[in-house]
Amino acid sequence: MKIPKRLQPSTRKHPYETSGFLVHRVSQENSDETGWLITLSDLTLLLFCFLAIWYVKQQERDAAAGTTKPMAQASHESISSKEALRVTAQAHDWRALKDEIAGFITDAGMSEDVDIYIGPDEILISFKDAIPFASSKADLSPQALPVLEKIAAIAVSRPGMYLRVNGHTDDRPISTAEFPSNWELSSARASRVARYLIEKGVHPSRIEVHGFAYHRPRAANEDRLGRGANRRVEISLLRSSGAKAGATATDEPLK
Repeated sequence: MKIPKRLQPSTRKHPYETSGFLVHRVSQENSDETGWLITLSDLTLLLFCFLAIWYVKQQERDAAAGTTKPMAQASHESISSKEALRVTAQAHDWRALKDEIAGFITDAGMSEDVDIYIGPDEILISFKDAIPFASSKADLSPQALPVLEKIAAIAVSRPGMYLRVNGHTDDRPISTAEFPSNWELSSARASRVARYLIEKGVHPSRIEVHGFAYHRPRAANEDRLGRGANRRVEISLLRSSGAKAGATATDEPLK
């Protein structure tokens, strides 16, 4: 028996199935098109987190550096202040030593015969020729011994101090069996003073001796006063070995 066509089963797919397929395909296509946006948003979020962490760390480092710098600056200022105080104390001590020697010379009644000068690293004590030595001689006069003993005692009490002894003459020629020229006379006088200081306890390695004859005059060799000023023995007290090369006394002599 022939079944009417309207009663036969339909071979067409169910509308819902067709619709479901279309929806699924469209969703898959949409997902493919927007997937890169998700990846980009993830990367942006990670970058933002990295920047936030970097900023926090940088702030911490800046704060630590800001704390360390004032401390280092304060430490440097403290060291500079201590160094300035040390230099000031040394200068005061050096001036006090000069005043002590000057006072001793005055008390000994020799202020007219012994001049004293001071520089940053040198105290220079200048004996007029007639005080430590007789004319054309290199034998020490007893009159000079108290001052020389005082200088020796100061040097012994200050192990870092160095001494320089210079002998000078005027320009009048000398020719004796003992001293053929002013070179020998000036050197012998300086050496005799140095030997006396050594006898009083100053180590020889801390003393140097020079004889300059008449080649470093203090005044013109034109008259008796000028020649008398040039005939002298000078003892330089040097603060340390580093002052030996360029020490220069600057004060006016005491009167």
